[in-house]
Amino acid sequence: MLIAAAIASAGAASAWGEASWRLEQPPPPEGAPFKVPLGHVDDMEFYAPNEGLLSVEGNTTVPPGLFFYNGRGWHQLSTVCGGSGEISRIAWAGPDEFWVITEPSEPRVGAGLGLCHFKDGAVVGSYSTPLQSPDPFHTLDAAACNGPNDCWFAGIGSEDPSGQRIGAFHLHWDGASLLTSYQPQGRGVSGLAFFGGTFYETTFIGTEAGNSTSQIMLANPEPESILIHRLEAGSFKDVEFLPEPYKGPLNEAGVPNDGTELLSVHADGNELWLSGGGAASGPDAPSQGSVPGPPVAVRYDTESSKFEQVPLETSLFGSEDRFVDISPIPGGAGAWAADQAISQRGSATAKAKVALIGAHGETHLQSLPISGAGRGSAQLVAATGPEEAWMATSAGWLFHYTNGSVLSEDTDSNWESTITQRPNESIEQFVPDTPPADNSQLFAPPPVAVEQAQSLETPVPEVIPALLKDIRVTRHGLTVIVNFKLAGLADVQLIAKRHGKTIAKTPKQRLKAGRHSLKLSFSAKRWPTGLGFKTKALVRLKPVPATGCEGKAGSSGGGGAGPNAVATSCESGSSSGSTGAGPNAVATSLRR
Repeated sequence: MLIAAAIASAGAASAWGEASWRLEQPPPPEGAPFKVPLGHVDDMEFYAPNEGLLSVEGNTTVPPGLFFYNGRGWHQLSTVCGGSGEISRIAWAGPDEFWVITEPSEPRVGAGLGLCHFKDGAVVGSYSTPLQSPDPFHTLDAAACNGPNDCWFAGIGSEDPSGQRIGAFHLHWDGASLLTSYQPQGRGVSGLAFFGGTFYETTFIGTEAGNSTSQIMLANPEPESILIHRLEAGSFKDVEFLPEPYKGPLNEAGVPNDGTELLSVHADGNELWLSGGGAASGPDAPSQGSVPGPPVAVRYDTESSKFEQVPLETSLFGSEDRFVDISPIPGGAGAWAADQAISQRGSATAKAKVALIGAHGETHLQSLPISGAGRGSAQLVAATGPEEAWMATSAGWLFHYTNGSVLSEDTDSNWESTITQRPNESIEQFVPDTPPADNSQLFAPPPVAVEQAQSLETPVPEVIPALLKDIRVTRHGLTVIVNFKLAGLADVQLIAKRHGKTIAKTPKQRLKAGRHSLKLSFSAKRWPTGLGFKTKALVRLKPVPATGCEGKAGSSGGGGAGPNAVATSCESGSSSGSTGAGPNAVATSLRR
């Protein structure tokens, strides 16, 4: 986050005075009678108090893309290069230039596997790699820039196809090209920020968010987990910092060494703050949860040049609470933090909790909205002044912290029009321009014929495996249980329909590879006529030899191939009672 340094100085306590939080949603889209949520929000970054960007996944009413704040209100800036389900990040490179981590151009797919470069009101660059690339992109989850010619993007712990380069995947933009690197400590990167002349990054415990099974490949052993790195001479080096041990009411057994991870880092001109909480990745993380413990706030002390964990009043928080985002207050000595219980991530009805934290740990926790129904858990927070801040909920509702002062309006024409076009790097790389006539072989030596006996081995075709397979549906009373095997990390939701209308659905869950089950309960009068999955693959699935099952889209054994395909089994025969069609349909032959 870059905020103008000319903001008048004020202490953190001033933010507890006249200013207050209020719901301040963008105007409704054309044709919608009321203001609506924006869908899941991925990132919110400000260059100045009247120049901000918000990346949204969108919904049936709001297109996915980017929103811009001009000091007076929010409006949709772009319907391309936007949110992609929790993996979209924004990095300002100048007052009219920024980068966004997003999905690749079609036909390529994969959240966090593409980059868009915006400048002067247009997308001037779009980047991704084909699946078969010898130097492919891996999922990115963090971004920061120091001007237009120095940007870093970082993501999951991984390796290149040759297996020679191993570690956390990074990309660096030098003003002309993107260069890949694998930084030696292979924990997934959760955040990036430029501060004090260099870049800092924070990490999860595991190789990526929510991953507790993949092996963490460390170049150097870590008796205790190192969660902060600093860029030195082109490489990210370990920074001396260890979370404070905790043993108390939130975790009677005590938080283990690998029980705390960092989730966010943000800086302004004078302050650098980091945040996190109980680890939801790594060997100590429970399935679908986090290690019990208090949230964590860390501040860089410029006098000692060390990172110090801020002492919090832990009685204010629950054992699942984590600071999923943090933002230093410009001109102050504190920070705003988005406090989210891991069981409420993605919630559309939970009350949002924001914490105002002083440099020495004094904490004020507030639930929003103050009255009425919840609008989703706190997901993002951005402070733009001593009495100016924004908070976005997981459902896409925006709250504004303000004392009512009117900001100057940013009237730059680059922010006025809606950007709807993006260069398609996928087509450019697969369908090149017509080449000139090839005359390189005019004077080549004549060819030498070589007779070769026909190989007895038949090449084995390969396909992308189905994301879901081995689906089994059972019933217990009026509860339907769907068991399935997941091929890779993905967002999964089970939806029940009756005569084409949705009557029930599970919350969207981020599930790891392996066997899982989801269940829904119904009444006898509203029994479903069909079940279906809504999925989004978050990792690339490696091609596997075709078995004769993956490619048979019409049989009960095959649900098609591809990252979002479903295969129920490889058995012969047909499933009775199948209702609905498509790769994500599930037969429901159960009787009440």
